[in-house]
Amino acid sequence: MRKAIYLAIFLKIILSSCGGNPTEESEPKEESESTQQEEVKVDGFSNISVDFDQNKFDDSVHIELLKELKICNVFQKDINNYLEPACLPKFFKIFPLSEKIAVKDAFLVLIKSNVGGIKLRRVIAFVRERGELVKVNGYVATLIGMKKGSGGYYDLMLRFNDNIDDDIIYYNCIFRWNGTKYEFLETDAIEGVDPTGPWRQTIKNEYKDSISWDIYNNRLLKNKMII
Repeated sequence: MRKAIYLAIFLKIILSSCGGNPTEESEPKEESESTQQEEVKVDGFSNISVDFDQNKFDDSVHIELLKELKICNVFQKDINNYLEPACLPKFFKIFPLSEKIAVKDAFLVLIKSNVGGIKLRRVIAFVRERGELVKVNGYVATLIGMKKGSGGYYDLMLRFNDNIDDDIIYYNCIFRWNGTKYEFLETDAIEGVDPTGPWRQTIKNEYKDSISWDIYNNRLLKNKMII
């Protein structure tokens, strides 16, 4: 019933349904890191699912980047301390921004939920300028997909959480590199769970631009999901 109310108020009848299960990460409740995310079903995007269960980083440079950013405590012995986390893959995951640029000069940091006292996951993009790392984008979201984009930088599929009348709604949004930073492109799908089970809605092409920007301006920006 809540799904019907939500769609009737916000999306009217302009969405087309398709099958699929949403992620079970329920925010702003505490996020379950063992959640298996649904495979991204968008042409060209590869699925990304991060459970933060690795014992070591994929590359030794990753820990050096975290130290350089000073977002972790190199002396922390308590691996369950989320307020001052150790420099471990239990809390952070690094992804390259481009296949043509060394990861040390352009990368994403996916930060686990509850790190620093923030309940949701965050995705932060950094590039190196004049030898210094500079933040170019930040999102309160999780990374669920990447694909090769123009100019060598990857397009990003980010999943944002929303709470509408105590229902958790997910917006799967695409961001594209514009030459200096990532910018919003469109919302690909909306997902949620109601008493009948999980649901997923894709947006009809003729309404995609208006609905996408409505979500970006009236949900993501107003909810301070772009940081």
